[in-house]
Amino acid sequence: MKQCILSCLLLLVAGFLLGQGKASITDSYNAETARNYARALQIMEDLNTTDPNDSFYNLRIAWLQYLLGRYNDSLKNYQKSYNIFPSLDAQTGILNCQLALGLWNDAHIQAEQILKKYPQNMLVLGKAAYATYMLQDYQATANYYQRIIDIFPWDMESRGYLVNNLYLAKDIENARKHYQILKKYAPDSAMAKEYSNIFK
Repeated sequence: MKQCILSCLLLLVAGFLLGQGKASITDSYNAETARNYARALQIMEDLNTTDPNDSFYNLRIAWLQYLLGRYNDSLKNYQKSYNIFPSLDAQTGILNCQLALGLWNDAHIQAEQILKKYPQNMLVLGKAAYATYMLQDYQATANYYQRIIDIFPWDMESRGYLVNNLYLAKDIENARKHYQILKKYAPDSAMAKEYSNIFK
């Protein structure tokens, strides 16, 4: 009887100790996959206490905060990650937060910093275009879309945005030229239809 009680106690203690084990980074990924971003973040924050200067931990914390809409916190952690190790991931994260917060000028400056090293980064070119569009600098926006078209000339969505921004920038002849290409290859696109009455 005593041996049975002792065995039960040992099992309870073992279960308690296992329950006290820290969740792993894999658990954080699994929680994220299940869209339990708060749990995924909590796990990463717990892991980060053991290694607060880990660039990737801070990067992942920033990403999960971004998913939760905590853009100011996310921005700080992306900046912290970048200061520890200047990765493109951290730079792009900073840019995403600035856009989410409506910091259009900061976002434009950040995008330009990235593009100095990665001039053909399509994602960043698109985000730079968005920032300048929100700043109502339509010529700068058109320039970004022109750079995208120079890389991928058959990207008709970007060409449509190019037409739109050239028109807004009052560069009518260039807008007309790109409209003709858009009309030829994507006549049913939204921009082709929108400008069909303007460029008859």
